[in-house]
Amino acid sequence: MYDGNQVLRFENKFKSSDLVGLGKELTERKGTGNYDKERTKLNISYVPLDSPTLQSKVYSTLNKNNIYYNTGKNVNLLNGAIITSGPEFFQSLGMKFKESDRVYQVGKKKGQPVLVPDIKTTDDIPNKVKNFFDEGYTFLEQLVGKENIVYAEVHYDEDTPHMHFYFLPVVNEVRRKVFETDRNGIIIKHEVVGKDGITRLVPIQKKDENGKNMYTTEKGKFLNCDQFWKDKGGKTSYAKIQDDYNKYITEKGFNLYRGNIGDNVQHKTKAQQEIDELNAQIDDIKQTISKNQKLNEVELETLNDLKSIDENKILNPVKRKIIGYNENDVEELINYSKQIKKENTQDKSNLKKKDIQIEDLTITIQKLTTENNKLKDGRAIKERDTKIYEQDLKIQNQKKLIKEKDNLIDTLQKQINNLQEKFNNFKEKMFNFCDKLCKALAHKLGVHDLKDEEINYDEFEYHATQINKKYDKDKDKSDDFDLGL
Repeated sequence: MYDGNQVLRFENKFKSSDLVGLGKELTERKGTGNYDKERTKLNISYVPLDSPTLQSKVYSTLNKNNIYYNTGKNVNLLNGAIITSGPEFFQSLGMKFKESDRVYQVGKKKGQPVLVPDIKTTDDIPNKVKNFFDEGYTFLEQLVGKENIVYAEVHYDEDTPHMHFYFLPVVNEVRRKVFETDRNGIIIKHEVVGKDGITRLVPIQKKDENGKNMYTTEKGKFLNCDQFWKDKGGKTSYAKIQDDYNKYITEKGFNLYRGNIGDNVQHKTKAQQEIDELNAQIDDIKQTISKNQKLNEVELETLNDLKSIDENKILNPVKRKIIGYNENDVEELINYSKQIKKENTQDKSNLKKKDIQIEDLTITIQKLTTENNKLKDGRAIKERDTKIYEQDLKIQNQKKLIKEKDNLIDTLQKQINNLQEKFNNFKEKMFNFCDKLCKALAHKLGVHDLKDEEINYDEFEYHATQINKKYDKDKDKSDDFDLGL
């Protein structure tokens, strides 16, 4: 019997430009999460962010440990991992939870109140919960190396306790190409025409006697994300780590369900989770709209049928020629016939509506019918018939809610339209703002004849990076001077 689901997820995509926003979310507890500032003080740090920013911590760790790294803007500098499980698991370890004023938007718990930790001091955190994260940290520390850990902290101020673990993907050796050289040891180059039509001088890679490209192995400390995960097993690395973690954590006394092998799902950001939840809400609204459209069609058909009833055509021949009846009797007969026809029309409408409503209950009714056929006890059959009758009553109650749901759908649709309009306005403002910034930077760089269609955002990002590097370099020199004084 499992106490919860195993959750160990990795992110290996943090470039230099990603570190600023990530660092602020970790330290300032501002972002897309549901943060409770009263519980922030209960967060437990294993490796603190003992630098002004996450970005400075990364570069200081690289330089302090003499790790060679590429300075390109597309280099994956930092990798991350998250360890957690569901509320049920932490409840099994003795942690108390309480219902919040929010509800789950997707999954099996959809519509139920979101559970959050009911803790006010560190004494409210069970030792078993602390031990769980201790063991998780130890596992990751052994996986990546203690000296490569940049930040590790357990957060108790969000919906579910979890550990954030960030590290440098460092390897101890890399393969480098071997190039052809002349007598003086100078690398020989040849002209190569690229896809852009430009001819460039490219070094000629040396080949062995079998015609294969030659490589040499260089030992040391290198920041290399691709090589790091290749060394861990390549395409199968995530699955292997999941297996190793499950074996490790279960041996420590924590009974977690591994999940299906091959489910190497990357951790979703909070923003993406919110998008998924909104999309799920929209799908529900669309389904409700579709169902109510069908019901409205039946209602309209019924009204048209009722309007088409002509009392003068109900009885034929003419009422005065009916032998044995006086005029009042004939009038009553006509009214009675008219009422019967209206009731028949309404009954047909109700039957059509019932057909629509029982779509979700068909499987249940079929199951009950099958059980009834197998039962020989008359009392049991009666009980099953009662259940079917209760299902019919449930259908009638659902009909009463249709009108209320129609109003709700209209309200939600208006909200969706308003949100879409706000998003479009915000997007337009951001584009205009970026254009203004690029033009301002262009003036500073001396590019005065810039046109809108000529804006190259990648180029301006490069210029901005260079300016910031120069500023940081000058700032570091100033700090060194002040320190010397």
